[in-house]
Amino acid sequence: MSKTFEADEVKKHTSEQSAWVVVDGGVYDVTSFLDDHPGGKKILLRNCGKDSSEAFWTYHSEKVLAKTAAKMKIGDLSPNAKL
Repeated sequence: MSKTFEADEVKKHTSEQSAWVVVDGGVYDVTSFLDDHPGGKKILLRNCGKDSSEAFWTYHSEKVLAKTAAKMKIGDLSPNAKL
């Protein structure tokens, strides 16, 4: 069973010590990926703590979400949450 996160919890994770992004309602902990991200960690950090779906889909395909990001998924954003 997947863990569900409220918006206030996601908003706390915006640093190199703990970096979370939301894509299509999924919550991803990208902390360990910051230094490996091909676009650099700065772009990830700018999108942490919020819904990054639009930015993600601008540069990535479904394959990236399914293959690379899947192992970083830690849960889902609460359906009522507003970021």
